[in-house]
Order: sequence, then C-alpha cells, then structure tokens
Amino acid sequence: MTTRRSAKPLSVIVAEDDLEAGELLGEIVRQLGHSCQIAADGSSAWSMHRATRADVILSDWKMPIMDGLQLCREVRESDPPDWHTHFILITGRNDRRLVEGLQAGADEYITKPLDRLELEARLEAAWRSVVARRELEASNSVLRLDSARDYRVARLDPLTAVANRLRLKEDLEALEGRASRYGHRYCAALCDIDAFKAYNDAFGHLLGDDALCLVARTIQKHLRTGDSLYRYGGEEFLVILPEQSLADAKAGMGRVRHEIEKLGIRHAPVEAGTFLTISVGIAELAGGPVRDWLQRADMALYRAKGLGRNRVEAEEPVLIPPPSRERGE
Repeated sequence: MTTRRSAKPLSVIVAEDDLEAGELLGEIVRQLGHSCQIAADGSSAWSMHRATRADVILSDWKMPIMDGLQLCREVRESDPPDWHTHFILITGRNDRRLVEGLQAGADEYITKPLDRLELEARLEAAWRSVVARRELEASNSVLRLDSARDYRVARLDPLTAVANRLRLKEDLEALEGRASRYGHRYCAALCDIDAFKAYNDAFGHLLGDDALCLVARTIQKHLRTGDSLYRYGGEEFLVILPEQSLADAKAGMGRVRHEIEKLGIRHAPVEAGTFLTISVGIAELAGGPVRDWLQRADMALYRAKGLGRNRVEAEEPVLIPPPSRERGE
C-alpha cells in the first residue's frame, strides 16, 4: 500500500508484551516513515509517553503491570487541551468489550490476528488526524500572536511608541483598586514640553514629532523599572510612580527634567538662547477619585509654568488638623 508521508514524521509508541509482535509492528511503522518506540508493557509505554508525548499509541489490550485500557485512560487524562494522542487498541476481544475501550478514550481498534493492509490504513487515518491537528494548532498559534500584537498596538501611541490613553485608563482602574485594598501609594507626574507651539511654528510639525519622540525616549530611559509612561495628549506625558513620596517623586522627576534640558534641542527663535525643556507637576494619590488626583497634578504643572517653566512643582500637602477635643477629655 502506498501512503503519504508527513513532512514531520509521526511519533509512535507500540505497547506489546509479545516481543516478536512488537518488533513486527515497529518495523511496519518505520517503513511508513515514522519514528517508533517499543514498550513491553503499558507501564513502560506510559513512562515513554510522559517523557516525550507521542502522536500515536498502538497498544495491545492485555498486558502485564498496566493493560491497554488503563494506559488509554492515563493518556486521556494527561492530554492538554491543544493535544490529542491518537490511540489504537489491538485486541482479540468481542465487540461488547470493545465498547469499554472506546469509552475509555480509544480512537479505534484493530483485532487480532493483525492484517498488514488494515494496519497501514489505520496509520494513514491517524496520520491525517494528527496532521489536521498540527495545522489547526499552527493556525491558532498565528491567531494568538496576531491577537496579542493587535492588543499591544491598540495600547501604544503610534508616534512616540509609549502607552496611550486607552492603556492609561485600564492601568488607572487596576491601580485604584490596589491603592484602596492594599494601601499602595502612587504619585502622578504630569510633564509638558515648554512653549511647544512656538517650536512647531518655527521648525514645522515633522521636526516637532522628532522632538516629541526624543523627549519620550529620554523620559522613559531615566525612569525606574516599575514606573509607567503615557502619552497624555499633544505635548503632555504622564508618569505614574509607584511607592514614591512627593519628595522622592519630585527629586526623581527633577533628574528627568535635567536630562531633557541636556539634550540641547535648540528652541524657536522667539525663545532665543534656550533649549527645549519640560515643566512637571506632581500629586500623590490620597484616597480620593483618580480624576481628582490627575487634576491636582495638572494644577501643580500650572504652577510650575507660572513660576517660569523648566521646573518641577509638587502639590502642597494637605494638612489635616487633629480632631478637636472637648475640655476635660
């Protein structure tokens, strides 16, 4: 019989306690172009399968230590969702007992004495089944990669390649939950490129885009590993700094501000003698709504602009007076 051969041969385990019959089965499998291991009992076949998962198992029903029925059950219980081992039972039992094998998870059976042409046909059917599974698995893998890539792309700003407002919205929802449940502290630093409209007017939007990208990369480079950077809109970027006090956040963003100035990006002529800089406003999440938190960071940024730009300003800490005590308490 002429059969097609898979570009990637099947991995086959033959479980047969009759040594001569096992060798004969193995020889037929190899002649068809597939790899084959031979086990003298079900327990040995199970160990082989656990070490290297087989595509097909040809198993005699009646074997010492572990019979074919138990081997089939073990294989079915161990198969992951994306894998199906094609299981063929070899038996001389009557049809009533064969139902038990099919219920245990066998795909099909061959009765003794074995017919070579029937065995070849069964292996060819197994080959088609396994190849179809491989193709489906490959297709699903591509779909998963495409889906993961689309998910990431949808959450990146297309110009600066930092996280966008969609990603920020999702992260803020998770952050608010962690802060309320576990008491984690966060600071928000709102960064704005100073007089960026004048830069765009003087040099054009293409160079303006280049400057935005360079500023974004520089901010990202000088943040801590756990900090998160987002394109907030236009020439504004938002940094979320976990587990930072206002003082620590102000010091860290001060270093970032200095690195931006060190880039030496010449500003527009109306800003003669200056380089492109950023102003930063910082606020600490204090248990209220996230929207209020970001508004407080925006107010601190507005103050930084009013004080001359190219500076970092933190919100004024809210001092809560101690509760009044009645006389005599």
